Amino acid sequence: MLTFSSLPNTEACATSLRMSLPEAGFAMIPTLAPSRFALAPLIRAMIPAAPRRAWSGGEEIRVTLGDERLIAMYRALAGSRRAEQRITDLNKKGVLRGHHSGLGHEAIGVGVGFAVRPDDCVQMSHRSGMMLAHARGGYSLKEAVLSQFGRARSHYANVEGRPRVLSIVGLVGTWVPMSIGVAMADKLRGRDTVTVTFFGDGAANEGAVHEAMNLAGARRLPVVFVVENNGFAVSMPTSEATAAEDFASRAAGYGMPGVSVDGHDVLAVHEVAEQAVARARAGRGPTLIEARITRWEPHAHGIADVRSEGEMALARERDGVRSFRQALLERGILDENSARAIEAEIDAEIAAAVEAGSVAIPERPDPQPLDRDAAFRLAYAV
Repeated sequence: MLTFSSLPNTEACATSLRMSLPEAGFAMIPTLAPSRFALAPLIRAMIPAAPRRAWSGGEEIRVTLGDERLIAMYRALAGSRRAEQRITDLNKKGVLRGHHSGLGHEAIGVGVGFAVRPDDCVQMSHRSGMMLAHARGGYSLKEAVLSQFGRARSHYANVEGRPRVLSIVGLVGTWVPMSIGVAMADKLRGRDTVTVTFFGDGAANEGAVHEAMNLAGARRLPVVFVVENNGFAVSMPTSEATAAEDFASRAAGYGMPGVSVDGHDVLAVHEVAEQAVARARAGRGPTLIEARITRWEPHAHGIADVRSEGEMALARERDGVRSFRQALLERGILDENSARAIEAEIDAEIAAAVEAGSVAIPERPDPQPLDRDAAFRLAYAV
């Protein structure tokens, strides 16, 4: 097990936490919050306290996960970062259009992706979705890049033999109740599967999300809610959209545990996701995970960012991929040559995909796979 220490806090707040989150199974441990949250106190007595997670390091990670799995995590992280960077660059050049960059969100997708089974149903987000699909397996970086050119199915498509997914829809937050339906169907059928649904801090304030969490808590459904809180809903700062200091504290009102985690820290994300999935699989009900993250790019290409260049540069300093790479090097799990070999292999796969996709970009994707997906995706998900 990883070792953690308690948050600097009063005993009264600690008691309040334990009372508000019965049997949650999450320890209270410190985290480094993104800079935009730095002025906010970690715990307020007026709001039910939410535990926070961060990896403290140490040789125990080798016992918990093993070198092979840690290297696989790095491969998924590095692949996700490099593919996302290339797709983002192609959008900036006008070769591709309409992308919502997920740069900076890699640790969330990979951490959760390594915590679920192929038969679990995951409803991915527009930020970390590609990264999560790649981490789960069955979705290559080549497919991820080619899908941006309209030459391969996206990570939202259900394909037999791949892990179960449930697509999102265009209206913010309205996809979350769909995941509740899948979870309820699985529970009624006696399956031990778990549904994981992702949404952003903007969607977290939509009524549909609250209704979904309320029903999940009331029915003790096997759901894990993951809110990717990067501090901005397009241009609206989180501090102006909600009076709460964090989203995880809302969980107590729905009768479920809530945990706030450093979204740059792949091991911390994996740890809380693994515990939440195990809790749901055991029939103990849902969990709300708030992953605090810094978004590297504007909300979408073509939309000006409200942050200054200095603020965006500061956001990019929180690099979970670089930090994890360095941690593996320091512990001798990877050496520089093996790390570079992994990265060279990834770069070659991405370059080949870009070359194949750029030959002749179709004006419209082939509609037949899309038609098949429309009928197949929900049936396969359920």
